[in-house]
Amino acid sequence: MSNARNLSNLLGTATTVPSAKLSDTFGMVHLTTTTVTSNVANVTFSSSLITDTYMDYRITYRAATPATNAQKFFAYCSIDNGSNYNLPIEQHLMYHDIKASKAFGNASTTNSVNYFDLNSSIGSTTSKGSNGTIEFMGLRQDTATFKGAYWNSVAGISSDSGHDSGNDYWWNGGGKVITASKINNIKLAYASGDIAQGTFSLYGIKSA
Repeated sequence: MSNARNLSNLLGTATTVPSAKLSDTFGMVHLTTTTVTSNVANVTFSSSLITDTYMDYRITYRAATPATNAQKFFAYCSIDNGSNYNLPIEQHLMYHDIKASKAFGNASTTNSVNYFDLNSSIGSTTSKGSNGTIEFMGLRQDTATFKGAYWNSVAGISSDSGHDSGNDYWWNGGGKVITASKINNIKLAYASGDIAQGTFSLYGIKSA
């Protein structure tokens, strides 16, 4: 019996998987995507999307570029659908130079702000920008005093000067939003100025 026949017997005869089974397998459901092509102040996912249907959420962003050069990128959380973004944050951020120096260490962050500090010094040219993911755990639980988050991003920063010259960084971090209330709104914004471009997707993570 040929190897192909043996493989067919092992795998069965089905060649497609129903979409419902795919979502069960991968554990995430796409909720919405926002594409920015001209300047906006921020990208927000509101209470119509962040509901009790899912406890945990993921945001992916691609080519997120500031209108003003050399900006940090922030994520804010709200319990009143964006009327306030004033929840205390605890966080830690690491940086890793992916070019020649391979420098790494602790990035400068503070717990006296109301946002997660995702990265730094993002370049404003259209060929730079930032790509990343943020995972939020327990956003809709009201039995604990905090919600968790962790994130990764890789970006073309303002001092990037071509392949393996200048600096570019991978950032990774994690932290807590200090609240016992359910979070129902997340906002992404640069430290100063608008978001010039980018694609931002929200996913609900299925619970077992």
